[in-house]
Amino acid sequence: MPLISVIVPVYKVEAYLLQCVDSILAQTLPDFELWLVDDGSPDGCPAICDAYAAKDARIHVIHKENGGLSSARNAALDQMTGQYVCFVDSDDYLTEDALETLYAALTETDADVAVGNMMSIDEHEAVRPFYVPVDDRTVLTGEALLSTLNQPCAQNRLYKAAIFSSLRFPEGRLYEDVFIYHKVLAQIERMVLTGKTDYYYRIRSDSIMHAAYHPRFTDIVFAIKERYEWLESIGQHALANEARLFIYSRVAVAYAHLDRKDPEQAQKLAAVAAIYRECYPVLMQDGATDGRQKLRLWLLRYLPAVHTMLFGRSMPIALG
Repeated sequence: MPLISVIVPVYKVEAYLLQCVDSILAQTLPDFELWLVDDGSPDGCPAICDAYAAKDARIHVIHKENGGLSSARNAALDQMTGQYVCFVDSDDYLTEDALETLYAALTETDADVAVGNMMSIDEHEAVRPFYVPVDDRTVLTGEALLSTLNQPCAQNRLYKAAIFSSLRFPEGRLYEDVFIYHKVLAQIERMVLTGKTDYYYRIRSDSIMHAAYHPRFTDIVFAIKERYEWLESIGQHALANEARLFIYSRVAVAYAHLDRKDPEQAQKLAAVAAIYRECYPVLMQDGATDGRQKLRLWLLRYLPAVHTMLFGRSMPIALG
C-alpha cells in the first residue's frame, strides 16, 4: 500500500502535462502512487500518460470517456490505495518537497488535512500569490476551521484517505470543490496550514472559468445553498447569512447575463431565482443587513431589471 495517492485528471493539456507529471515524479517523498486519468482527451495526452506508466511502476493510467473533472477524480478515488490523497490539476505543478512538507505537517500535528500556500502563474509565466493564508505552520480546530471556507479548492492539500471513503465530487457541475468542501470540514477535527508554498496554479485564458459568462456559472448558487444549509445545521447562523448574501450576488449576475428568451438559460435563471427567494426573507430580517443592502436585496427580488441596470453588470462574472 503506497503512502499517498496523487490524482491528476487529464484533458487537453498537452502543453503542460510534462511539467505537471515531472514535478510529481521529482518529489523528495517518493512513496506514492500516481493516477493519471485520461478523461477522453482528444490530443496527445493519452499517449503521454501511457509512456509515463511504461517507465514508472508507481504510475497508473485510467482511460475513460469525457465526463469532466469530477468524473475523472472520482474514477481514481474508486481505485486508489493510498493512506492519504491529494489532487493536482494537469496544467499545474508542485514544488519538489510538496508531498514531504504536507505529510510532515499533517502527521506531526495529528491533523486530518494539511494545506500549503498556493501561487498563480499566468500565460506570461508571471507568478503571484493566490492563496497564502499564513507564513508559519498553523493548526486550526473547532470554529477556526470555518475560516477556510473562503478558499475551498481541492488542490494544494493532503487529506487522510478515509475522508473520501464515501465522499465523491458532483459530476456535471462546475465549482465541484465548493460542493464538497463543507462535507470535508464536517468530517475533520484538525487542519494544519504549512505556511510554505508548494503548489503553482496555472491561469489560462482558454479555461471556462476565465471566459465570458457561461450559464454553468449558476452551479455556484446550488453549491452555496448546500453550504448555508449545513452552516445552519451546526448553529452558524451568521456564516449562513454570509453565504446567503453571496447567493444574492451570484443571482444578480445571472439576471444580468442569462438570456430569458433561451429556454435552457431561462430554466437556469428560474432555478437560482427560486433559491434567492428562499434567502430573501432571512436576509431582510437579519440585523446585520444595513438599509442600503436591503434596498439592493429588495430590487433584485421584485425589480430585477432595475437592479441589473443599477448594479448587476458591475459584479464579477466568474469565481475561480
